[in-house]
Amino acid sequence: MSDVWNLGGAEICRGALMKPGRPTLDAMTAAREDGQQPIVPLPERDPAALRAAVAKLDTAALAKFESDWTAAAAQARDEYRLMPARYFVEHWWTWVAVERWPALAARLRDCERIVAESADRNARRAAAAEISGILRRAESATT
Repeated sequence: MSDVWNLGGAEICRGALMKPGRPTLDAMTAAREDGQQPIVPLPERDPAALRAAVAKLDTAALAKFESDWTAAAAQARDEYRLMPARYFVEHWWTWVAVERWPALAARLRDCERIVAESADRNARRAAAAEISGILRRAESATT
């Protein structure tokens, strides 16, 4: 992975966003190389397994999980479609895939803060690109 991003003609050094000790897009791989393990194993893509993982990762998020599940089930029932439930499962599975690696989850929140608060357009773009990479890696996780 290059240490310089070219975003719309503007080159940005990854170091401009990264702080010492912060994980990068390769945090999941690097954590394994450093001997770190995720807090929970990657669950199956079903509501019961996801609920158990969310409960272990963040009990405060459990209320939002339950609320989202109730809304998705009601929408699926009302519309006679499975897509609301599928979206719910994919959303929460990705959340678990990130949150089970605390350093990666912290970096995601840092990038979200940069996108929301930074006056520097290039920093916002770089942070948005990093968010995209973190989510893409999480969505492709298999272990």
